[in-house]
Amino acid sequence: MARNPANAPLVFTREVTIRTSGATLETAGIRPMKYAFDYSVTGQRNNDWVVYRYSDVLLMQAEAILRGGTGTAGEALGLVNAIRANRGITAFGSLTLDNLLDERARELYWEGWRRQDLIRFGKYLVAWQEKAADPDPKTLVYPIPSQQIAVNPNLKQNTGY
Repeated sequence: MARNPANAPLVFTREVTIRTSGATLETAGIRPMKYAFDYSVTGQRNNDWVVYRYSDVLLMQAEAILRGGTGTAGEALGLVNAIRANRGITAFGSLTLDNLLDERARELYWEGWRRQDLIRFGKYLVAWQEKAADPDPKTLVYPIPSQQIAVNPNLKQNTGY
């Protein structure tokens, strides 16, 4: 259930509610969930999950341009600033891979892309917040399950596992 009316402010309370539905679906408790599951819906699967959003596609295009793809740095900046303008945020004056990574973190928060982004931008193994630096590059990939290796002789275990 969305806010009613739809333009009502989104206000969170200090109380943490694990499960909620109905009128409090978008407002009960502090939570990092971007798309809350509506537990009041039963018997049908109408709780949507975003796979790709248009802003993600624009950010991918901007990144491809910055990494040498077709286009100019100005075009990449324009793509990112269009997203920022839509959010009511001040435009960037210039675009670098570092502030593009930061923008992806803000725009795609809690959508499951951060690990891949940090690996792609070469930042996953460095220290941040409560995470110490990790000098072992094996953590960039997961181990292949032994059951899969057993049934497919063409598979080789990832290095370090």
